[in-house]
This record gives sequence, structure tokens and C-alpha cells, in this order.
Amino acid sequence: MNISKIVLVQPNLRWVAWNFKTLWEIHPVNLCMLAAMIEDRYDITIIDANIDDLDTDEFKSRLARLQPDLVGITLLTMEYGETAHIAARLVKEVDRDIVTVLGGIYATQAPELAGKDTNIDYLVLGEGEYVFPALLEAIQGRGDMPDRGVGYRCDDNLILTGKAPFIQDLDALPLPAYHLVDYERYTRTLQRISVDSPRTLPYARILTSRGCPIGCTFCEIESISGKPFRSRSVEHVISEMKLLKENYGITSIIFDDDNLYVNRRRTKELCKAMVRENLNLKWNAIAVSVFYLNDEILEAMAASGCQYVDMAIESGVERVLKEIVKKPVKLDYARRMIDKAKSLGIDVNAHFIIGFPGETWDEIRATIRYAESLNADYIKFFIYQPLPETPLFKTVMEQGLLRGAEGDMKTGLNWSDSSIISDEFTPQDLRVLRAYEWDRINFSFPERRKKIAQMMRITEEELNKLRKDTLASVAMTTYPAHMNQQDKPKSLEKAAL
Repeated sequence: MNISKIVLVQPNLRWVAWNFKTLWEIHPVNLCMLAAMIEDRYDITIIDANIDDLDTDEFKSRLARLQPDLVGITLLTMEYGETAHIAARLVKEVDRDIVTVLGGIYATQAPELAGKDTNIDYLVLGEGEYVFPALLEAIQGRGDMPDRGVGYRCDDNLILTGKAPFIQDLDALPLPAYHLVDYERYTRTLQRISVDSPRTLPYARILTSRGCPIGCTFCEIESISGKPFRSRSVEHVISEMKLLKENYGITSIIFDDDNLYVNRRRTKELCKAMVRENLNLKWNAIAVSVFYLNDEILEAMAASGCQYVDMAIESGVERVLKEIVKKPVKLDYARRMIDKAKSLGIDVNAHFIIGFPGETWDEIRATIRYAESLNADYIKFFIYQPLPETPLFKTVMEQGLLRGAEGDMKTGLNWSDSSIISDEFTPQDLRVLRAYEWDRINFSFPERRKKIAQMMRITEEELNKLRKDTLASVAMTTYPAHMNQQDKPKSLEKAAL
């Protein structure tokens, strides 16, 4: 067959029962990168059904007008996997002859599950910048099917060739083809309320490296981006910042790296280059491994415009960190790094995960107490989710600790609930504890509420509504309206409300 017109698609996460507290803010970096790899050979259109909030009929109408030969679908989050299947079905409803290709984290981490859908013709597994163009050539009979990185059917059997090789020379990749989307709309729009939000607009999200060597048992980064750290040169990153500033007027940046701080020397060089080039860009650091920080790194970050650091501490209990999480966090050191960042005028969030398999209720409460004792501006609590292809997922499956079917787990993750069986806690216990302790620790004092509202770029009135909506959503899912007071579980007492 001949392929000339390609549509690249981000599905609308609202096509399934989505959670307003965990709706992802998605910039089209990956789709624009794929487009940059092939735009000299194909007619490319990008449809972001998520930012446009397209319903299914609107999505089909756009496709029908474009009449593509092939549709590439991406999904960068496991918990909304069903939206990929919806998108593929809608494509085939427009025209059965349109070829469908699914890539992204869902396809990479759960290819057997994704590949059961016969509306999906091909899968791209892992980093797709080189695999996707090669797959297009193979589909048209102009080349061999890639040895690695694809999934396809042969005689009704799903053939999976394994993940694509990790790309070593990231500087060889082009900059994303942002000209194919209304990029200013992304730079000037905050799709969700969060302390992670940039402090000024317009802003951009940048990826300067891939991979993380830590090997935390709960994290899927190693299976997605690899254990070896691979990075773009500082000069390459600076050139992208300059382009974004000149073309789109950005004033701030969020770095979305798996782990920006693995190479401390490079981190310092990047910070110094931002100062030397007089970029005057404010920036946020997300999911920072606190043990890679030190005074010198934090000082360089502050000097280059860093305004916010999200420190990934995970647990306030040494046993949990060492035996379950296997993350080399030292709690006293984390406290010192938070104090140092605050002294430099950097806003700090510390985030934690509760409900690990093997964690006791007392240890969960100890994590809450440790989090409260910190000098952080904000505290986040997540509930552990067993992610496919992680060591803890294997443990959960081997010990029969997963609630429901494995397939449902892979596409139905709910970051506000627990998916594991434990004698120490119930999903209701964790749901209530997480919400009420989040509210108590973060919002008990007027000065904290004012500070957090500023970090979220909302008014205090809007913050109060967010708090009420969050607690109301927990109450609705935890206690059905018909439940009598005496039948409600003891989790409220455990939450120390």
C-alpha cells in the first residue's frame, strides 16, 4: 500500500471515567518529535483531542475530513489505556482501511493487552523516533520490518519483537516540529491546577535526558527509558531554549527528565549556561531524587532561575526505603536539602507514597508524621500502584496481592485508591487518610494557604473550593449515601481528623 497522509493523535482522556485530580497536562512533545522525523516525506496532521476536548463524534468528523492513510495514536499514561482503544475503534469506524499504529507508554508496558485489540494494526514498543519511520517503510513494502520495537499480527498471532534499542545520541534527533500545532495554546494554558505549575506564562516543557540508574522497585522508568543515563549536550538544550524563547516568547520551563541530576557536573554546566546566555528563564524541577542534590547544585539552580523543586522522598521510614522501595534516601539529608532550597528562595514540595505491599499501618502513620515535620511548602501523598514490568509488580503478582484482574489493573489504575490486598489497611483506609492528612498538613494555617494558592496560581477562594471538592469526592466514593453512620469504617479515626 501507499501512505501519504498521516494523522498523529493524542486521545481525549475524558473519554473514560477520569479523575479531575490526576488529569495529566500533556504537551505534544512526543508527537511533534515523531512528526519531525518524517515530515519531509509525508503530509502530517496532529490532532490533540485532549486539549481540544473533542467528543467522539467531533474526533471522527475531523478524521473523515482529513482522510488519512494511517493514524498514529500515542498514550503516555497507563491509567487511561482504554482511551487508546476508543481512538482505534473510532478510526476504523471512519474507514476500516486506515492503518492504525499505537505507541507510547501503554503500548510499551502492556503490549500483550494492547495488542488484543484488532482495531490496532501495529504497535511501536519503546523509543519510536527511528522505529516508526522504518515501520512506515515496511508497511509500504519498501523495507523489512524492524527487528526490534514493533508489534504486528501474522496469521492472527500477535508478534512482539521486544522494545526498540535505546537511542544513544540524543543530539542527533531533530527538535520537535512545534509548527504543526498551535503551540502557543500550550504555552499559555494550564490544563490542571497544581503546585508544579510554572510561575509565569508562556512556558514550555523540555526533555534534556532519558533514563535513570536508581532502580526503585515501584518505578517503571527503567523499563521505559532504561537504566543508563543518556543526555543531550548542554549546547543542544540551550539551542532549544533559545528557539522557544525567540519563536514563542516563553518565560519559564518545566524540565520533564526522568532524572535530570544524575550527572551533577552536567547539571551545573546547564545552570551556568542559562546564566551565561542571559536566558532569564524561570524553571521548575520535577520528581528530583534528593540524594543527587547538594548545596552547590541547589545554589546553581537558584542562580539560573529555579523557583520550585519537587523532591521525591517516597517514605518517612528507613526500613520501607531500604527493604521495599530500595531507594537510597537518607531522611536527615532530605530535611537538610529542603532547608537549603528554602533558604535560597526556592519553593519546595515533598512527595510520598503510602500503601506499599509489606508496609504496616504504623509505618504509614510514621511517614505522615515525618512529612509534617519537614519545612516544605507543600506535601503530596500518593497511593502505591503496582506498575507493569517493575519489581514490586512482580512481587504483588507472585503473592496474589492484586485486587481484580491483571488486565483491569493495567488500564484501570486509580492514583487515588489502592489496588493491593493487605491485612494492614483497606483501600478506604488509604483513601481517607491520604485526603484528610493532605488537607490537614497543607491547609491548617492561613499563611500556608496563601502560599499554596500562589504556587497553584489560583485565589484562596478557588483553593478552598478545590479542597472541598477533593474531600467531597473521597466521601462520595468511600461512603455510599445509604450507609448508616455506625456502618462506616474506622478509617476516619485512623486519619486523626
